[in-house]
Amino acid sequence: MVIYYGKEVICIIALILTTYATLQNNATRTARPPMPRNFFSAGSLVSDSPDGRLGPTQTRVTLSELSFVFYYAPWCANSQKARSAYEHAARIFYREAHFAAINCWQPGGECRLQYSKVQSWPVLMAYMPGGLAVQFNGQWIPKNLIKFVRSLINPIHRLTAPNELLSVLTGNDAVVVAFVDMLEHKRSYQIFFQTAVKFLERDPVREMQFAIVTGDSATAFGVDTLPSIRLYQWNETLEYFNSTWTVSNITSWVVDHNQQVTLWMSPPGVKSKMFSQYVKQGVALLFFTPRNFYWDWTDGYTMIRQLGMEYYNCLGDKWINEMSREFIMYQRKENQQNHMELKTSCKDLLRNFQQHGPFMKKPQLPRHRAVSVNFVNVLNSSKHVDNELLRDICGIEEEDPHIKYTNPPTCHQERKHCDFVEDHAGTFATLNKYDQRSPESLKVLGERRKCELLYHGEQIQEGIFFPSTQADGGEGISGLGCKYNKTMSFIVIDSLTYHPFAERLGVDVLAQKDKSAVFIIDPENESTYFMKEDITLKNIMHFVRNFYHKRLNRHLKTSDTPTSFTHTFHDGENEEKTSGNATKTITFNLGTSSNFLESIMESKSTDVVLFTSTNCAFCTMMSQNVLQVAQILRRTPHLHFFTIDGDRNDLPWQYQMEYFPSLVIFPRQRKAESRRFPTHLPVTVQNILSFVVANLERGSRLRAIVLACRASKKISSLGHCVQVLRVEVEDTISESLRQWGVYPHRRSSILRRLQILRELYLHLHETNQFCDFKQLEHYVRRIVKIWS
Repeated sequence: MVIYYGKEVICIIALILTTYATLQNNATRTARPPMPRNFFSAGSLVSDSPDGRLGPTQTRVTLSELSFVFYYAPWCANSQKARSAYEHAARIFYREAHFAAINCWQPGGECRLQYSKVQSWPVLMAYMPGGLAVQFNGQWIPKNLIKFVRSLINPIHRLTAPNELLSVLTGNDAVVVAFVDMLEHKRSYQIFFQTAVKFLERDPVREMQFAIVTGDSATAFGVDTLPSIRLYQWNETLEYFNSTWTVSNITSWVVDHNQQVTLWMSPPGVKSKMFSQYVKQGVALLFFTPRNFYWDWTDGYTMIRQLGMEYYNCLGDKWINEMSREFIMYQRKENQQNHMELKTSCKDLLRNFQQHGPFMKKPQLPRHRAVSVNFVNVLNSSKHVDNELLRDICGIEEEDPHIKYTNPPTCHQERKHCDFVEDHAGTFATLNKYDQRSPESLKVLGERRKCELLYHGEQIQEGIFFPSTQADGGEGISGLGCKYNKTMSFIVIDSLTYHPFAERLGVDVLAQKDKSAVFIIDPENESTYFMKEDITLKNIMHFVRNFYHKRLNRHLKTSDTPTSFTHTFHDGENEEKTSGNATKTITFNLGTSSNFLESIMESKSTDVVLFTSTNCAFCTMMSQNVLQVAQILRRTPHLHFFTIDGDRNDLPWQYQMEYFPSLVIFPRQRKAESRRFPTHLPVTVQNILSFVVANLERGSRLRAIVLACRASKKISSLGHCVQVLRVEVEDTISESLRQWGVYPHRRSSILRRLQILRELYLHLHETNQFCDFKQLEHYVRRIVKIWS
């Protein structure tokens, strides 16, 4: 019985053992997560929570008027890049807000468990009392983040007179103003305040300003009904008639009714169609100029607003004329004067900082916490920082070894800076030490803050003010937007951040005066125009007028322009190594917009030009085939091969290609009779070789055929090649006999040519495919020498 069921028992036991082994192998083995480490340096003004705990941060957020929480993943490159910008903001604004950071990737951490559906890091949230939260959706650039923080600290301007409204409207796209009585309309004010704050999610650099007028001041603005909201724009004022005040309703109304004569364009830093959607709508004037968020003005943008108001003032409105020609001009001059006065008043303070402590050294702002804390304590007292903080920080001797991105100064430097704080304590004697929020203290701190922001702004770019020459009567562009069927958009772009866009247009804007440049792009005619004159309001107006009068020359971008910040592909695909013991690299001659006419159209040789594109995959294959042809014909006299990148080089219209790749041959002494490689033929070495040989002169064609025959390695191809050579010799003899009768003065040279052709012809008829190509080349070289 046991023997009878023995096989079944063995199978069952084997199955049980296999199942057990499988379960053991598949058992989940969880590795212990690594110990959390600080993402920010020890002693940083950012309160870091590397273990992912939410409790301590949430407690501090509830106690602060304004808090920022930086949710990050330590391995994320974007988080690492944003870290320096966040610490920079904390060093400047630590007294106004609390800055915290939480590791949301730590396994088992509260943050990861609660926010498990976040798709990308980092995430920056700003929290205010009452549960108001705002997410930062801008680029992680220090100056952009500074502008976001400044807008949260002061989200609403208070206006008391109409001239203050004009000052705010001068440098901004539009101003949303709420007229309320604070005693009777507290709820309305709270909703408007929340709207101004939440609007930063849509507009993180505050291009749309929010302001408030309270009490009896509303009568000076012509407002009788309270509460009310008005949207002040360059050409009209709209009133919000909806009786229901909610954040969503007010936001939608502002977005739907906003009209701009100029636009700050700030692409998000990732793939987007923002640039193309504005340019493809019609003609666009692009003005590249530095944008500095540490200051409240950009003179170049204000100047373009003047231009836009004149351009769109179709009805000749007197108020718009007065606004653009008088008030904005006055405001620009006043901004320049105020800036120079601020530099003068801050000069002594800035000089002291530069003499004491490494924080003020150029060109890069160190991120070390000791010096930065000292600097902000020199400028202001803090309601958040303990009085012992300076001594504690100056006593820190070393950083955590894993912090690689900082460059800590020596302890001697830290002590030197701390001594500077003690030595200059009298500088801030005007502060009220008993009430740091008293009007006197706040006024002094505000003055110090202006100097601090001035310094940081000067580190990016010194103040730029363009000549404010008065343009008489709009210089002929007043109302021009309604006179032609081509409406122009006015777009201003930060040249410090988006200079690669200017590089793609063929201009290194960082090398231009004031790092500024003006373009007009006409997509309908596929043309770009570049203003070479000095940038002034008058010159830009002339530039616009000349465009409509068709007096401008098209700007031809060229690959000769430096492209330090634009990706270009390696030119290795444009070279080919010859076979044999003695290696020789065959390369294309590089054609550009600047040398095209001289090197190709005015040359005394036959030029084969391959038009390619860096975005064309098929161009690589054709480039290799053309290089093989160039290798075969490398000994052909008066024959050169060129390649031109059509993306980086603009040519005159008659030489522009409709598609890439395109192969064009310009025959010697017959440049106007250029030929393009047929599109219906397969792109093979044989077809390209036949195309090139067919368009050569008689003498060069004989040499090319011999070289092609010599390069052929197939017996059948050799026989066909010799037959082609015979036919070509016969045609050359016929052409020479024709020339004998047409050119009597050249009969001696033609006779010598005919003698050599006769010898070559007889030699070809006496031999077969195993002919001596060296002897053939000897005959052909003699013919070419006589022919030339």
